[in-house]
Amino acid sequence: MHRRPFVLLLIAALFAATGCPQGEEEGLPPAITLPEGKIYSVECGGSLTITPVFGELTDASTINWLSNGRVVATGGSFTFTPEAPGVYYFTVEAVNEYGRAFAEIRIDVVDPTPPEPPEPLPPEPAEDSLRICFERSEYHVAQGRTIRLLPLDVDTTRSYSYIWRRDDAVVQQGSEPLYRFEAVSQGRFSVDFELALEGRTLYRDTLLVVVCPPEGTFRRPASASSQTSCVAVLDYTPAPGQFINENYTALSQEEACAYALGRMKEGKYVSLGGFGGSVTVKFDHSVESDGDYNFAVKNSVYSNWSEPGIVWVMQDEDGNGLPDDTWYELKGSEYGLEGTVSDYAVTYYRPQAPASPVAWTDNLGGSGTLDYLAAYHKQDFYYPLWVKEDAYTLRGTRLEARNYDQSGRGTYWINPDYGWGYADNYSLVDMLPERATGITAGCNHFRISDAVTFDGQPANLQYIDFVKVQTGLNTKSGWLGEVSTEVTDVIDFNLVK
Repeated sequence: MHRRPFVLLLIAALFAATGCPQGEEEGLPPAITLPEGKIYSVECGGSLTITPVFGELTDASTINWLSNGRVVATGGSFTFTPEAPGVYYFTVEAVNEYGRAFAEIRIDVVDPTPPEPPEPLPPEPAEDSLRICFERSEYHVAQGRTIRLLPLDVDTTRSYSYIWRRDDAVVQQGSEPLYRFEAVSQGRFSVDFELALEGRTLYRDTLLVVVCPPEGTFRRPASASSQTSCVAVLDYTPAPGQFINENYTALSQEEACAYALGRMKEGKYVSLGGFGGSVTVKFDHSVESDGDYNFAVKNSVYSNWSEPGIVWVMQDEDGNGLPDDTWYELKGSEYGLEGTVSDYAVTYYRPQAPASPVAWTDNLGGSGTLDYLAAYHKQDFYYPLWVKEDAYTLRGTRLEARNYDQSGRGTYWINPDYGWGYADNYSLVDMLPERATGITAGCNHFRISDAVTFDGQPANLQYIDFVKVQTGLNTKSGWLGEVSTEVTDVIDFNLVK
């Protein structure tokens, strides 16, 4: 939510670009199609040949078949002759000079002898008793680092057993849900997860971990032609809010990114909506860490009206130019405090009629609405039009809300400032009033050295390639509506300090 009441009627100019800028390519990366699907079955002692359909192959293309990160065959077809029953996983990978593609394949090898009648399945748990998700199904991490694999939103009042397997061998079992995956060697690794209660399996999942080359492999040093500001918006997923869909129409993520980048290029703010809304940007070079402040986030913050955004950073660990690797939170003044909640998740629900509030629930049992402010913002829906699902969940770190009505009559709301380490926050610590001039004046400045791992330890990142800013509060201020972080630019402070 923009702060000064006299700008609440601000009309955003429509940015008509058709997508985020991309580098021009001379060709296309390969494509892989599995006409018969991803799951196959063969009897033990038999033989199975899999022949995918490949697209965009060139003379320089290679096709590899991998198992547990090791190449077991090459070429357009793969013949598998199993010697023992079980479930086997393979990856077919196609690479050309413009990129790569891969597809995961599962082969169920069955015993030709008639099986014994199966035991009756345990009853399904009640719908509201088992709600499990992971951050993602595929994780990318640089060799030498450790990431967490963690089932989220598990009912902690129940005595579940958590079983983790690699290569069909149990590597961790017990009451601890978190599994620390140590990226010792490069490759692609399947990790099987199972949740059980009193000996009954209630949930299974398989995660893929891609261990990339060591840190520094894909580093992109700045040059004389490097741009100070970010050059692309790679993801714009706001929470619902009063500035979402206002005077623009975006029906896809690509159009939403184009709108956000266009606003920033014009020096205008991009609203992230309520809690969890985010924007992800990249630079045309890697931003180096030197222990000092390295980059800045621009906004129009002023005292007593802070809408703090959590800042996350990422290296391009796999070198594909996409933010699909490991996010690290930048530790701010509220990190680890009692009122700060990690892995907080809010689910927003599409309104059934125009000019309606947006309902939400969270993973702590809370619920509420984002109000429709008809006096100021008259677009039909505050729910992002490019989100196709009727409900979507945003997850991140939530700070303690401190906003209050100073007038006592609902007419004058205050959003107090937070110490340091957050975007859109009036902080005389990281706004650097004595150092920041020109392009970063009034910005919040950030140190890559403040990045922490999932367990709060220093990440010791040498550099970063992507920055994500995410609304860190779930609250609203009366007639001013939801508290929402806003971003106008992300700047490499190293190039101007």
